Amino acid sequence: MRFSAKRTVMAKNKPASGKPTSLYPMIAVVVFVAAGLAFMIFGRSGGASTTAATAASPTPAAVSTGAPLLPFYGKSYPMQGHTHLDPGTPDDFVYNSNPPTSGPHREVFTDAFLSPTPLPAYVQVHLLEHGNVLLQYSCKCSDIATALSAIAMTYDNKQIPADHLQPTAEDVQNAEEQGMAVIVAPYPQMKSRIALTAWTRLATLNTPDQAKVNSFIGWFLHNSTNTSQ
Repeated sequence: MRFSAKRTVMAKNKPASGKPTSLYPMIAVVVFVAAGLAFMIFGRSGGASTTAATAASPTPAAVSTGAPLLPFYGKSYPMQGHTHLDPGTPDDFVYNSNPPTSGPHREVFTDAFLSPTPLPAYVQVHLLEHGNVLLQYSCKCSDIATALSAIAMTYDNKQIPADHLQPTAEDVQNAEEQGMAVIVAPYPQMKSRIALTAWTRLATLNTPDQAKVNSFIGWFLHNSTNTSQ
């Protein structure tokens, strides 16, 4: 997996702790297979549509099924700013949540909706700043990775042009820049089994409860009113 700054490839990803990123190889295969299945099953019209939300008083988006949206929006954390780190600047900032939900970061995008390796904290924060939502898991659990990927692709499929069989790096980065991407990745550095993050928001789960995950995404995806570039 590669990261791009303003769509220019910078470097292969590494976790914030500096540990090797060659983790979860078996899970990676399962995740990408799941992504293909989700793409075919859900197409580009499935899932929930979303609108902007605020952190202090979230406003839910309408769900296509018409079912009530659960008030599952996790815990709010004080914002730690939008500082953009220059290349070469140490990335040892201590965030007030794990995974992080705001603070200093690098202007870097990813090239896949489903990452087989952990995303550095400074990449996570940049994605959240744009209004995207991250679904991360700390376990070596292909069932959880598959379930989260299937949920994410019901949103991400909408960002893929009709003539693309699979999302390209440019498709992913366009979605991320607009704050319309739901990104799935492992993150072994956190204590919780599953973490859902948005800008200044963190919710944790032990199992991939679809209703709760959809609720969190529905409240915070494309959260433009709570971010600033």
